[in-house]
Amino acid sequence: MAEAAMLRKRKLTVAQNELKHTEYFEVASGAVQIPPDPPLTLREIIRLHSEISALANNRGLTWMNAARELYMLEISKLEAEAHASNTFAHLREWVDGLRCGISQ
Repeated sequence: MAEAAMLRKRKLTVAQNELKHTEYFEVASGAVQIPPDPPLTLREIIRLHSEISALANNRGLTWMNAARELYMLEISKLEAEAHASNTFAHLREWVDGLRCGISQ
C-alpha cells in the first residue's frame, strides 16, 4: 500500500519536472501561452474547474468536452478582439488619410 503511494508521488514529481522543462507554445496570435507564464494561481484553477463543471452539468457533456468547448470559446473571443483591433487601426489610418487629402 505504501509502495503504491510512493510510486504515485514519484510519477507526479516526474510529471511536474517534465512540465518545468517543456517549451511554451502560443495560441491565438500570441495572446495565450501554454503552459501559462506565470502559472495559474490556485484560485484561478478552482474558478476554471467550477466553470467547466457547471458547463458540463448544464449541457450534459463530459468534463473533458466541456473544457475543450470553453477553451475554444475563449480562443475565438481573443481572435475576434484582435481582428476588431486591427480593423479599427486600419479605419483610423484610412480616415487620417482622408483628412490629409481634404486639408491639402
